[in-house]
Formats: sequence, C-alpha cells, structure tokens
Amino acid sequence: MSANRSASPAVDDHTGAHGDAAPVSQTLLAVAQEIGDLARVSDRLQVLISEALIADGTTNADHLLEFQAIDLLVQRLHGVSSFLETLADLAPADWRLDSVAAASNVLLTALANRLSGQDGASDLGSEASGDDGEIELFG
Repeated sequence: MSANRSASPAVDDHTGAHGDAAPVSQTLLAVAQEIGDLARVSDRLQVLISEALIADGTTNADHLLEFQAIDLLVQRLHGVSSFLETLADLAPADWRLDSVAAASNVLLTALANRLSGQDGASDLGSEASGDDGEIELFG
C-alpha cells in the first residue's frame, strides 16, 4: 500500500466504514485465484503450442526461444498466485479496502465482479460466462 493511504478512495484505514469495504485477505485471494486461472489457461496454451511445434517439425531458434518465454510466463503466473495466496493468509483480519472502487477501473465486467467479490460464482475462471471478453474465430 502507498505511504499516503488517506489519498486513495479504496483504502479504509481498517475501520470498515468506507463504502463497500472488504477484508484485504478476501481481495488478495480473489486476485490470487484469478492469476491462478490465467496460469492454468497459459498451461493449456503451452501444451497446444508445443504440439504445434512438434507437428511442424520446427527448428526455428526464434520460435523455440519464444516457447521458452511462454514457459517462464506460466511459472511466474503460478508463483505470483502462490505469493498472493500466502499474503491473503497473513493479512490481518481487520484490514479492509473498497475493492468495488478498485474494480471500477477493470473493463471486463465479469472480471471486475470476481475481483470485487460482487460475483457469487464459485468458478472464477468461467470462460462460459460470455462476459470475459469477446472471441473472434478465424475461418
């Protein structure tokens, strides 16, 4: 958190009296779960790309370097998710913030709802919700 917390409308000085204040641990856990979901999606993409590279028989060094970058991305996403889950466990129960105000800057409605705790769905990564962005199929 920034040194000047009172300047931020999302911070509640631990009282719970500001807007839609939620426990910091709840918000950290929501972000951790979202990043974990992104890591799992990245895992699936990594498998798909790996199979495509094998089928193509590519030996292009640039492609192989980019594939290694995808592997690093997946590992980092898993690591950040784990880090945030641990922070959520360690956060004092009385620390609160206005996650709804913070999520108001997120363009994807379903994502904003999950991050702010406004979405009651247990499946945080539900691509089937239709509200996580648009898909354009090429044909």
